[in-house]
Amino acid sequence: MFKTDDRLVQICLGICYFIAAMYAMINFFNPDYLIDRYGTLDATDTNRFFLGWYGMMNFGFVAGLIYMGYKGLDRAFFTYAIPLAILFLIWGVSGQMAADESDQNYTAVGFFVIQLIAIIIARARAFGMNFDFTKADNMWGTSDKLCQTILWLGLATQAFFVVGYFINPSQLITDTPGLELNEVSQRFATGVMYFSIAWTIALLYQLRTGYSMSLIVTGLITSIMFFAVFLNFAAAGLTSVGGEMNTLLASAIIGNFVGSLILFFRLQGNH
Repeated sequence: MFKTDDRLVQICLGICYFIAAMYAMINFFNPDYLIDRYGTLDATDTNRFFLGWYGMMNFGFVAGLIYMGYKGLDRAFFTYAIPLAILFLIWGVSGQMAADESDQNYTAVGFFVIQLIAIIIARARAFGMNFDFTKADNMWGTSDKLCQTILWLGLATQAFFVVGYFINPSQLITDTPGLELNEVSQRFATGVMYFSIAWTIALLYQLRTGYSMSLIVTGLITSIMFFAVFLNFAAAGLTSVGGEMNTLLASAIIGNFVGSLILFFRLQGNH
């Protein structure tokens, strides 16, 4: 498994898989389970929307781990996983510290700590403490111009969202019909921005060292789920309220779906 005989690496990544898969299924399929256990969460469509978003991102993370399980460990995957784990540990701790003592629940923070430790141990055991930034022969590690363009667009999109958040932290909420702006939804939007920071770091690493199929699979599964949910919402007439919709978000979902499919089918043959 993971093309390594190191049992500790296998165990640590297995722990990461369990935690990510658990939260993926709970967030996406049963968000009310978490809402009932956190005093700061109300049973609103806004909270369910963001919990579902986090669930889909976790499903992508799980897919990347599964791919590595079959194909072998990948340095680039850790450039996404470690920053993400650090950011969400900060996110979880700060959120609980800001809540009233009676509403505090550090269960998720505990899992975030375990996951971060497991990821760091797996990375250190697999590749040591050295960081490899060897430049690939071609930009993004491929001579395929279409794939290069898609990867550039992906990097620009993630960076644009991060910059946009710092300019207007509530834009995602206010531009999306049906979402309510409050302290809790704003914290969820901050978490979405953390996903973009982690992706930006991972894409910059791939720009220099070459694309990563484990991250392409991560992005592919995530984009498929987002696109499927978007189509489901569209069929139910929920993508717009009063004739208004978040055109930028819809474009990003469709663009990520198409781009991820192209990247996977054009590059997977090399692996």
